[in-house]
Amino acid sequence: MPGSRTPTPLTVPHAATAQRPAWPELPSAVQDWIVDQLGSPVISAISERSGYTPGFAARLVLADGRRLFAKVAGWGREWLLDSYAKEATKRRTLPDAVPAPELITDARTVIDSVDWQLLIFTEIDGRPPHRPWTVDDIRIAVRTVEAAARALTPAPAGYPWQPLSAELGELSPDKEEMITERFGDHAAEMRELVAALPERCNGTTLVHADLRDDNMIIGADGRGWIVDWNFPLLGRQWIDLVTLLISVRGDGWDADAILAASPLVGPGDREAIDTLLADLALYYAIASGSPEPDGSPYLREHQRWSREVVADWLAERRNWPRGH
Repeated sequence: MPGSRTPTPLTVPHAATAQRPAWPELPSAVQDWIVDQLGSPVISAISERSGYTPGFAARLVLADGRRLFAKVAGWGREWLLDSYAKEATKRRTLPDAVPAPELITDARTVIDSVDWQLLIFTEIDGRPPHRPWTVDDIRIAVRTVEAAARALTPAPAGYPWQPLSAELGELSPDKEEMITERFGDHAAEMRELVAALPERCNGTTLVHADLRDDNMIIGADGRGWIVDWNFPLLGRQWIDLVTLLISVRGDGWDADAILAASPLVGPGDREAIDTLLADLALYYAIASGSPEPDGSPYLREHQRWSREVVADWLAERRNWPRGH
C-alpha cells in the first residue's frame, strides 16, 4: 500500500451527513403499508445517516427475525420517487457477480393523494469505510470496485444505458465561466481535456458513476459492497475507481500509486483520467456554489472539499502550480 501524503482535513461529519426521517416520523398509514409489504411488524429501525439525500433509509429488524434494509421516497419529492423507481429497475439488471445488496422487493402506492415508493434490500452486516481511510479498508474497497468492473464488462442488457458523456463533458457556459475563474492560466488545456471526455471516457463497462465512500459498505466478513445504483452509465472500467479515490487522496493516500497498481488502468489511460478529473473539478466548483438543498446541510461543504481535492490532484498530475 502506498505511503501517506498531506491530507485535506475533512470538513463534514463522517457517516452523519444526511437528515432523514426516522420510522416514527413516517405517516401511520405509510408504516402500515410497509409492514404489509414486509409481511411482519417492524421491531426496530435504525436510520442510515450517511449520504446526502432526504429519503427514509433504515436497517429494519422484523418480528419474524429477519433483518432488512428499506428505502422510502414520498413527501411530494417527485425527483426522489423517480430516482428510487429507476434504481429498482436498474438493480434488477445487475448480474449476481456484482457486489451489490440484493433487491428483495419494491412497491409503489398512493396514500392520501401522495405517492410513495418502497425498496427493500437484504441488510449487509457492515459499516461505511473508516474516514480517514485505513489501509485495510482501501484494499477491500479497491478489490470491490475491480470485481464490479469485471462483472459489468460488457454492460448487462435489459436497460437503455446512457454513456457517461450524457452527464459529463459538455463545455457549457457555466463551465466556461468556471474555467476562466479558477483555471485561467490553463484555460486552453482545461477546454481540451473536457471536450475530449466522450472519446476518452465513454466505454462498454456499466459504471456506478456516483461512487463515494458513503455508497460503499465494508462487511463484517471483510467483503465490500456497493450500494445506491441510481445513476449507472456506460464508461471506461476505471471510472468508479477514480471517483472513489478522490476521498482516499483527500485523506492523505497516494491515489496515483493505487491506480497504477490496478488491472483496470492501462498505460494509455493517463490523459483520459485527467479528462475525468478536469470535468469533475468543474462540476464540484459549480455545484458547491449552488443553494443549499433540503436533504443535507453538508452537501455543499462536501462538494467544496471535493473541489479542492480534485483540483489539487489534477494540478499535480499536469505539473501545474498548486492552487489552480
